[in-house]
Amino acid sequence: MKISLAILLIVLTAGCSTASNLWVNNITVNEHNMTWGYTETYLGADSIAFRMNIDAVLGDNDGFLNAWELLKADQDIRKKLRSSIDKEFDVRINNDTSNVEIIDIDSQLSQDLIGMAHNRDPVVNMYNVTYSLRDTIFNASSLWLLGQVNTHVTLVMFPGIDVINISGMNNVSVNISDHTEITGDFKEKSIDRGEITLDLARNASIKVSHFVINNTWNVSENVGPTNITKVASVLSRMRDATFIISGIVIIILIYVFKLRKNNDS
Repeated sequence: MKISLAILLIVLTAGCSTASNLWVNNITVNEHNMTWGYTETYLGADSIAFRMNIDAVLGDNDGFLNAWELLKADQDIRKKLRSSIDKEFDVRINNDTSNVEIIDIDSQLSQDLIGMAHNRDPVVNMYNVTYSLRDTIFNASSLWLLGQVNTHVTLVMFPGIDVINISGMNNVSVNISDHTEITGDFKEKSIDRGEITLDLARNASIKVSHFVINNTWNVSENVGPTNITKVASVLSRMRDATFIISGIVIIILIYVFKLRKNNDS
């Protein structure tokens, strides 16, 4: 698991097992990309362990964390995070990883880490992995995610995508507005391993909406304008006939007038 590996490589302490329960996952699925953000919190003895082990493993072990040690830890966690994902990819589309690519890994370690290594103040770190989807999410029938057991996760789906089935989650809550938002926890698949699978479908209501709009447009185009055109055509013909009849009447009157004039003369 990328989360536990990254932490163990940096902290190397049993205290991390407690802190691992304080991981929160925030996943946003867009049409052509996906972001997976993590918020990691250490409290009390775990925050001391985190500070002291950065100082001992990556720093000069002088009991004080400075900016260069924090920068070194930040660089190290990005490297280890990328390495652990490469060993086992944590995102699958249609049960396949070939259409998913990592394009960025960002790490933001708490600036409050700078200071005495035995400080018990809370530590809140944030990590963010951005994935590129080679095909539109509208063509996906499933989304599979690998995560830390019992950690909380929020999934925000791209508008137009329906989630028709959810497996691998505990305490599931689904909120549907203009998009679908799912919250819950990674269910234990095996020791320290959680897997979530979402079965997806393109939003039927959007298809209906388009259908209705098209039908409305067709009705107004085929019925309204056609009737108006027919009426206009009839009126045009009546106008032309009126002009012709009027011309004939004028010619007859002129002819009659000339006859009378000749007879009078």
